[in-house]
Amino acid sequence: MKIVTYTAYRKKSCRTITYDEFKVALGELARKKYKEKPGEEAEAEVFQLIEGKAPVIAGVTRAVASPTVSRLTDPTKFTGSHKERFDNTGRGKGKAGRVDMVDTSGYVSGYKHRGSYEKKVNKPTDGKPM
Repeated sequence: MKIVTYTAYRKKSCRTITYDEFKVALGELARKKYKEKPGEEAEAEVFQLIEGKAPVIAGVTRAVASPTVSRLTDPTKFTGSHKERFDNTGRGKGKAGRVDMVDTSGYVSGYKHRGSYEKKVNKPTDGKPM
């Protein structure tokens, strides 16, 4: 449908037209296309062309298979911090790949000997009282 005809039959505040508005606009286009025929015959001709057909939606967008796209979407070719976001199979690690996860299990940050105090305190005695 030509843009001029489309904008003439839609409401100012809407981006779409109703089916009734579409039929009126289609009649207008038919009269412009078939100038030698009377109005009803021109409309019947156009309605006969579109009868039983639906808008084509499949195949409108396709995946592009260019070398540039494959290079940008292949996680095995990533370097630096981007490489850390994916595992060996190319699957994303989620939050662990985006954020440095700090181990806060010790009593202070940077404590590396977790559990060593418990081992020292709970050491079995040789049967001697203290």
